[in-house]
Amino acid sequence: MQRYSPFDEFDRFFDRMSRGFDRPATARTEIAVDVAVSDDGFVVTADLPGFERDDIDLTLDDAVLTLTAERHHATDEHDDGAYLHRERRSASIQRRITLPNVVDREATHASYHNGVLTVTLPKLVSDDTDGHRIDID
Repeated sequence: MQRYSPFDEFDRFFDRMSRGFDRPATARTEIAVDVAVSDDGFVVTADLPGFERDDIDLTLDDAVLTLTAERHHATDEHDDGAYLHRERRSASIQRRITLPNVVDREATHASYHNGVLTVTLPKLVSDDTDGHRIDID
């Protein structure tokens, strides 16, 4: 006869929860973002591994930063034949970040290095609200 333990439910719960972590890293559908704040403004840092600088588009409308990244991989066969296993695929992801203050759109700048995008957004005292595209260095 098997004895019941109150910890059996915990074991089953953690088994169910851990199954979601077995997905491949390429299945990510969201951009991981950190937003740091200071007296001068904001610094947004986003992980975008596997994307080229030209695959990334940044726009700023009022206090909303929109980050879009899109890449395409050919779906045809490999030069030596068909694929046995394939996880690299086309991807299109987007993230909108609402900032608590309007920022100085003319002073914003962005850089992209080793799969990490860094966007610096100085705070603005006036309320200039036209949309603005941010170039990436």
